[in-house]
Amino acid sequence: METEAKPTDTDQRLRQHGKGSELFVIFIVNVLLKLVTLGIYHFWAKTRVRRYLWSQASFDNERFEYRGRGIELFLGFLKALGVLILIGLASVALLEGAKQIHEYLPVVVIVGLYVGFFMLIGVGIYSARRYTLSRTRWRSIRFGQSGSSLIYARKMLGSLLLTLVTLGLYAPFMHNRLTGYVLNNTAFVSERVVYDGRGRDLFGRFLLSYLLTIPSLGLVWFWYKAAELRYTADHTRFQTLSFGFEATGGQLFWLMLGNLFMLVVTLGLAFPWVVLRNIRFVFRHMEIYGELDYAAIAQGSEVVPSTGEGLVEVFGMGGI
Repeated sequence: METEAKPTDTDQRLRQHGKGSELFVIFIVNVLLKLVTLGIYHFWAKTRVRRYLWSQASFDNERFEYRGRGIELFLGFLKALGVLILIGLASVALLEGAKQIHEYLPVVVIVGLYVGFFMLIGVGIYSARRYTLSRTRWRSIRFGQSGSSLIYARKMLGSLLLTLVTLGLYAPFMHNRLTGYVLNNTAFVSERVVYDGRGRDLFGRFLLSYLLTIPSLGLVWFWYKAAELRYTADHTRFQTLSFGFEATGGQLFWLMLGNLFMLVVTLGLAFPWVVLRNIRFVFRHMEIYGELDYAAIAQGSEVVPSTGEGLVEVFGMGGI
């Protein structure tokens, strides 16, 4: 029985062409400009890094593009900050009013505020992804994220509560529930991604890792994460493309250990090399089979956000 050949380095379809020295210069300039502008340049700094990383990434020898702008992130941050300030003032007034009605009513209000806070985090995460994809292009064609940020936030909050109640055992179901919603609403213009993973498929491996956490000093989770990544890739499709991810737990462990060593020894100065190292690790182990049907792809006309990532920036969850 014949088996499908695995891609070699020469067959690798996703590549990262960036250089650590070039990204290091960008980071240093960004740090200096942030200092000069008292942090305001942060949004333009993030945009500059993304433009470099996107432009140095390719699929089938075609480079990606990032067309976001720093001013969009800045305005998104200001809008989110304004909304949160108004919510904060309204919450104080609501609590004061609740105290006048009944001594236990403020407890109910506080619980409601916590629920609202976690809902806002979910909305922020999903909205940030929508913005980033809307500014990402390949062959001049835009990616997109449909779906509702409120529905995602509700799913996230419900999953977090179930994970808490089950002492963490709901985690694989949460992963598949959220991943499914995100990926099934991700599109390359008119064509959608399809994800059909199920939490129960990962539960047995998760439970074993759960039980082995203390005996393995937590190292077993590198092997679980590798299995989770393989499962997610195996159950994701786009048109006729299918995916695979062949990294092992040991490879993930050495990647993280190497990253930590580089950052500690260089007092953080190796961060640009660590970023590229992580991207290359994912690209090197990602297998993509099949060919795109370009004739079926047409540029979409969906409305794209004019500003982006305000909530995640306010909550300090922006990342690169």
